[in-house]
Amino acid sequence: MANMFGAKEEGYNNEGTQADDTIIGSTIRIEGDLVSNGSIIVEGEVVGSLKTDKDLRVGQSAKVKADVKAAEALIAGTVDGNITVDNKLELTETARVTGDINAKTLIIQSGAVFNGSCTMEEGVVMSNKSVSKETQEEGSQDEEKVEEEIES
Repeated sequence: MANMFGAKEEGYNNEGTQADDTIIGSTIRIEGDLVSNGSIIVEGEVVGSLKTDKDLRVGQSAKVKADVKAAEALIAGTVDGNITVDNKLELTETARVTGDINAKTLIIQSGAVFNGSCTMEEGVVMSNKSVSKETQEEGSQDEEKVEEEIES
């Protein structure tokens, strides 16, 4: 990566970030609507709304007081607001979420705190175990069989 004077920095490690990523550092506070076509990494504080067409990562010390929309998201910090994710949402053991969640896939690690309601499409993923719609239907059929046997 080039520094502000155009010289290349040796040994620069971008930790998987891309040129179009937006990074909110730990000393930054943003108030307003944050919209990006690239991925967003939040280590600081965002108040307002946050929208990206790609991935969102909320770091462990980050605080987000906003409605959030992303393709996929990994939450390790605090989010106070509704979260809408097109695909996978993962709440790590340090995540603190207050608000409603809408996601296709949800992973909640042990220790995470979630207060709100959740709406999901298709399959459900919790604690790295996948439960498809078909599995849920089979499970309810098994429950009906057990209830029939108990009544007999």
